[in-house]
Amino acid sequence: MSARPRLIPFLSLLPVRSNRRPRRRFPWGARLLCGALATAWLLHAPGLAAKKQKGPTTKTVSGVVMDKAENGIGGAEVTLKDLQTGKTVAIYAEPNGQYQFADLDPHHDYEIQAKFKGTASETRQVSSFDTRWKLVLNLTIPPPGS
Repeated sequence: MSARPRLIPFLSLLPVRSNRRPRRRFPWGARLLCGALATAWLLHAPGLAAKKQKGPTTKTVSGVVMDKAENGIGGAEVTLKDLQTGKTVAIYAEPNGQYQFADLDPHHDYEIQAKFKGTASETRQVSSFDTRWKLVLNLTIPPPGS
């Protein structure tokens, strides 16, 4: 009788069968497709974030029409002139002297001035080179006869 080598030390390396159901695996094609989609999404995600952080596309000019004592002048006429188109827009200041022009083209230059009872403030300029989206221009009207 020939002696058989004992395999007992190697039994721990053999898989043990159990009563559990075998684990189902995804086919290689599905794995590759999921990996490709995940990679494409990760590469595209920074572009989506950059689009959401887009800044405003119009400029806003606001401020207060005041007298020399820095009291607000309600009802003062505030005119805004677009220097590229020549278009002029006029509004009346609120009771506390506040005014606002919104949705202005940031690539145009503007002039702004306030008038009250025949007296006008100095003309202020809004430049297209100014990169601020919200400008605050307070306008001071001198007392009549000054």
